Amino acid sequence: MSDSILAIDFGTSHSLVGALHQQKRIDTIPIDPHHPDDRSLMRSLLYFPTANQCFYGSEAISKYTEMEMEGRLFRSFKSHLPNKNYIGTVIDNRILSLETMIGLFLLELKKRAEAHLKTSVTKAVIGRPARYSMDDVADGFALHRMQKAAEYAGFKEVKFVPEPLAAALDFKRQISEEKLALIGDFGGGTSDFTIMKITQSDFKKSDVLAVEGCPMAGDALDSLFMQNRLNRSFGAGVQYRMPMSSNLLQMPQAVIERLNKPAHIVHLKEKETYEFIKEVQRCALRDDDKSNIDRLFVLIEDQQIFSFFEEIEKTKKALSSKPTAKFQFDYPDIETSDVFSSDEFITWSEQFKEGIFSALDRCLKQAQVEPHQIDLVFLTGGTAHVPFIQNEFRRLFGEEKLQSKNFFHSIMSGLIESARNWDEL
Repeated sequence: MSDSILAIDFGTSHSLVGALHQQKRIDTIPIDPHHPDDRSLMRSLLYFPTANQCFYGSEAISKYTEMEMEGRLFRSFKSHLPNKNYIGTVIDNRILSLETMIGLFLLELKKRAEAHLKTSVTKAVIGRPARYSMDDVADGFALHRMQKAAEYAGFKEVKFVPEPLAAALDFKRQISEEKLALIGDFGGGTSDFTIMKITQSDFKKSDVLAVEGCPMAGDALDSLFMQNRLNRSFGAGVQYRMPMSSNLLQMPQAVIERLNKPAHIVHLKEKETYEFIKEVQRCALRDDDKSNIDRLFVLIEDQQIFSFFEEIEKTKKALSSKPTAKFQFDYPDIETSDVFSSDEFITWSEQFKEGIFSALDRCLKQAQVEPHQIDLVFLTGGTAHVPFIQNEFRRLFGEEKLQSKNFFHSIMSGLIESARNWDEL
């Protein structure tokens, strides 16, 4: 048994692993040999062709395609952690709890890291959002589930470190004089902030003035395209009347919520929900509504959900640099074409923006500092590059204070620093 400590950045969309091994930093471990660009980066994907077989990361995508999209592909499963109503899923009569799903993923990361280090490892520092949920009970429940998942993966000792704090510890290595820094970390599922005194002295808990966040980030922005327009083509606006009833009904909000969100839509395939949607289709009043539900069944049954949301993400990214962007999806029977503008995207994102900057306000208040007192602002993550986010940070802090950093590796680097400061965590 070694004294090594794994540093795991388990993200909603991507994951990385580093280590403190024999007191030396290993900044990244190649955990995904199938990744086309960066073998240290693994997409947080699980693919079950059967209940007893699982593939991970890039291989999950290739096997999913190779096996003609049979089985179940899960993405953004981390986002279910604070939801007490989401227990897990069933695959071929095998019950898989969420803790087991995440535990399987962490176990695979652990195995690949151990093979690289040539030693077994039972200690880990794992990144966590500042908040899994705005509800304190749900936030604690999510952390409890992560603890269970880590135990399932075989870790005996685990410390969970807020991801923006990890990013701050990475930036600390690069600063030669004392600064008051704000770190904004925008992932796939959460947006998090840390305000911290950065010095060249050893890390102390008292250096951290505040950590705050909210469960809104890249996936929430993706869902806006479904919510505001695209879901109409998949039955969101259906009207129906049950036999022997005069009541005019609409597709329940619970079903629409699943349809809108990349982490939730896969669960429309679960038997009870699926049978309910079939009943809605039988009772739909308009032929167009029946056709739109047919499109939904093709999306689900032909396993096109992942590809559809990939196209949404491409459209979102294009709107960061263009006034309009075309969405084009060409799969037979669910062909979809639309044009989105950056102006409507900004309008749809108002609640999202409010949630993020309310979290920032809380962070500033906890730290008892004003924006002008912040010396440096480090922004990490893809959503940090969305123009309306950038513009608001410029307005609050000034262009000269803003710095960007490679999202995927800054948190990892800081988690390794956290491992070095194990006793201070």
